[in-house]
Amino acid sequence: MEKSVLDGTNLILSVGGKALGFSTGCKVSTSTETGERVTKEAASGKWKEKFAKSFSENISADGCVLTDGDSDTPTYDQLKELQLAGLPVEASYNLRDGDKRTGKTTGGYKGKYIITSLELDAQAGDDAKYSVQLENSGKVEKQTSGLSTAAKPGG
Repeated sequence: MEKSVLDGTNLILSVGGKALGFSTGCKVSTSTETGERVTKEAASGKWKEKFAKSFSENISADGCVLTDGDSDTPTYDQLKELQLAGLPVEASYNLRDGDKRTGKTTGGYKGKYIITSLELDAQAGDDAKYSVQLENSGKVEKQTSGLSTAAKPGG
């Protein structure tokens, strides 16, 4: 059976339930902090025993700055407002919903995140771009099928 690879264009990041406007990239990093358990049994073999202490997730994304963005297409201005409010926002990443610019409402991953960085880059003769970084604030949960529905064409 042939397998399908997720096209990066079809990974959609949404903040506050709305897909980011004119997004050009998204990267999700999930980490596990480990602890070390030293017991008399493990010490005799000289092998460290590790265990998971906590998990964290960082999302970085970038896009073009819209001068006419609105609440349906969050862009630099809306992200800046959310960041300066200093409160966790709901964010999710999911597969594109067919031909739409938005992500599906089922599947993917969702959680509360704090916007920790927002950069604006405006070079002469080029599109002005923003980059945003978010860090989880609590549990990130898989929504039904996660990203596995990418293997279903047209779905």
